[in-house]
Amino acid sequence: MKRIRFIRRLLLVGLVSIPLLLSGCGWFGAEETSTKIDPPQVDYELQTEIFTDVADEEVMAEPGQLAPVTLYYKDAQGFVAPIGLQLPYQEGIAKLALEYMVDGGPSEGMLPSGFTALLPKGSTIDMNITKDGLAIVDFSENFTQYNPEDERKILEAITWTLTGFNSVKQVEIWVAGRELKQMPVDGTPLDEPLTRGMGINLERHSDVNPAMASAVTLYFQSQNTDNYTYYVPVTRLIQYNDDMTAAVVHELVKGPAEESSLSSVMAATTEVLHVEQKEDTVIVNFGSNIRGSDQKVSSESLQALVLSLTEQAGVPKVQIMIDGQAAVSNSDQINYSSPVSRPSQINPQKL
Repeated sequence: MKRIRFIRRLLLVGLVSIPLLLSGCGWFGAEETSTKIDPPQVDYELQTEIFTDVADEEVMAEPGQLAPVTLYYKDAQGFVAPIGLQLPYQEGIAKLALEYMVDGGPSEGMLPSGFTALLPKGSTIDMNITKDGLAIVDFSENFTQYNPEDERKILEAITWTLTGFNSVKQVEIWVAGRELKQMPVDGTPLDEPLTRGMGINLERHSDVNPAMASAVTLYFQSQNTDNYTYYVPVTRLIQYNDDMTAAVVHELVKGPAEESSLSSVMAATTEVLHVEQKEDTVIVNFGSNIRGSDQKVSSESLQALVLSLTEQAGVPKVQIMIDGQAAVSNSDQINYSSPVSRPSQINPQKL
């Protein structure tokens, strides 16, 4: 039933043709694996002594303090990308987050080069969050003044920003006190509340039938003209798969679409020996070739893995192993020997 609702949502937002570059066959089947040798038999027990469990917590701060929030803007390549800012805490900080996403608003001068706000200049916002997690966002008439090509990006930016707060599960868009049934410029249907199930930065390819598809959101990297490197989420449709956690790992190794300007976070030759979910933790066991020449693992690849896996429902933690060993040495000296959670911010800015 969940998959049917997801496919309906994709069709509602005009994604009848969703391209993806899927290469090879049997990617998830027994006929083809990412390693040429039988993986070692390992008892994948969780190392539960320490957890880095700071993500998915509601913003906790006192008035006058700064609170870490992740907002979504458009980068120079046209992707909707997260930026972590420190906002002055106040009651109703979710509404304040949207105000920081208005063109000409308080985020001016705070964003990396090439990033721009998507909400039209002059937009004012009222918002109410119901007890069941529906954010009703009422924009002023200025909100209708945007370019048609930005319409879906605006919806993605609003939805992904607000659902980053624990109090918000769904989003409804209003203008001047009226609930919208479609967007005012390009007519994107809004007959149901928006969720992260709509995806973000969708890859488009005709090889995958949306009616028989699963969706995975993967984090790759991009770089601006100031050599600032940041993560970009991409929702990819793949052939329907029962094991979504394994699918995320393999698609991440596969890398971005061939025509994409994004960069891979893992080498295509990376061996994935085993992926398994135990309780609320996904255990990923890589082969030794994930290490670089210095015998360390790229911190960027591990962070992208955690971000990608924790987008899946019911996956708050990730345990990373190499050849069945949990002691993983990485380039940034971050401790990955125990399960880790999603970071409190994505692409945090140092102000």
